[in-house]
Amino acid sequence: MSGLCDIMSVQLQKKYEIHAKGTNVMKDFIFGARSTVPANKKLSNGYTLYEWIMRMNCPPVFWARSLTGSNKLTAEEIDFLKSKNCKIALIYDNLTEEKVSTNFGEDEGLKAVEALKELGVPDTTDVTVFAAIDDSWTVNHNWMINFFITLLRNGYKTGFIGNTDSSVNFNFDRQFSHYVQAKCEATCWATAPAVAGEPEAWEPYAPSAIEAKDVALWQTE
Repeated sequence: MSGLCDIMSVQLQKKYEIHAKGTNVMKDFIFGARSTVPANKKLSNGYTLYEWIMRMNCPPVFWARSLTGSNKLTAEEIDFLKSKNCKIALIYDNLTEEKVSTNFGEDEGLKAVEALKELGVPDTTDVTVFAAIDDSWTVNHNWMINFFITLLRNGYKTGFIGNTDSSVNFNFDRQFSHYVQAKCEATCWATAPAVAGEPEAWEPYAPSAIEAKDVALWQTE
């Protein structure tokens, strides 16, 4: 599935999905998707990307999309996903390793807020923005803290997507753990380990400061 328009399978623990209706549930997980192109994009087979994923798997409870870039989330796509009763996970990925390895997360936080305002996303504490940290990058927990503070001051929650496999990139483990120890809150989205198909149990790799049960999202493909 990952070869189709850069689509990725993401699992969400049921306890983190407050509004789940009991459908689309796999064991203790809820299926979602992450794509680099719009969910309402028409494919050569005549289906939209959303419809094709639904046929190949099951209706996703949520769809993760970027707030920035040439294929960013639009109001039209939001309306499309709402019509499918599909929630939206918001990703801020206009980042570089040079930016996230500094102490200064305010600027990127403000840019994320600006993108949210352009889409008309309400500034309530129910909305989480996920900063996407590339699997190979070095990140600074001070950058993470200042990104979090900026979003919080503007009415949004923070999440981080990162490589939680410390044997591959120990930096994210260490820096996320420092962030947690600083009493800052964030939703953890793990990108490791990759598994084929539906996982049998909730076993994402977790930063050392938390446990697997504290990881809310697990990108399995």
